[in-house]
Amino acid sequence: MNIPIRENPTIDFKALSRERLLAMQSAADDMIAVLEEAAEQQKHILIDVLNATAPDAFTQWQHYPPGDVHDREKGALWFYHAHSDDVSERPWNEHGHFHMFVYTEHVEEGIEPIALPPEPDFELGGLCHLVAISFDPAGTPMQVFTVNRWVAQEWQYPAEEVIRLLGLFDLDNKEFALTTKWLVAALKLFRPQIEWSLRERDKAIALLREKDPEGFSEDEDVEVLSSFPFDLGTQIEAIEEALQN
Repeated sequence: MNIPIRENPTIDFKALSRERLLAMQSAADDMIAVLEEAAEQQKHILIDVLNATAPDAFTQWQHYPPGDVHDREKGALWFYHAHSDDVSERPWNEHGHFHMFVYTEHVEEGIEPIALPPEPDFELGGLCHLVAISFDPAGTPMQVFTVNRWVAQEWQYPAEEVIRLLGLFDLDNKEFALTTKWLVAALKLFRPQIEWSLRERDKAIALLREKDPEGFSEDEDVEVLSSFPFDLGTQIEAIEEALQN
């Protein structure tokens, strides 16, 4: 089952509140500060994650770093990996991508899921996927995207609840602190586009469910549901222009 990927939102930055714009500007400053700190320490937010295993043996589907980076107390988790080389899965040439999650214990009581794993453990709970950030072969962030339920083995919840959970993504980890700070900043900096992507994800899911009410969330022919380019320079310029007006 094929559906078009919903992509490239048009965001009216001037319609955003000054408070939101300043928060996004602060996130941009945080992201740049992370990159400067990484350069001073001769580190890289992606290469260090890959080097946590065998630097010369990047394996598709394997999680980097081993065991993921998670903080159950704060309730977040992330890892990096790649799927296959099949460009039909994603319409861009990537090296791999970060997946970011919040534990389902932080989902508000009474929120009904869109789809659950085939055998959910209701006592233990699971993970709610936020978004993924794709990196090109040169190690540069290039795309932010949402996925069908099976891709991240998530407990999938409606967009409005996932949008609320975005603000809870944070965790403590000394070894990969710079990468975590960068990911946290990315979610804040591109928040308007991420909110758009999650709502568009739900529209795509509704089409899938209409065609296949039982198996829509497990259709492995459908991976990416929405996406937008990761363009740091353009985002900063748009924020600054909106603040000036």
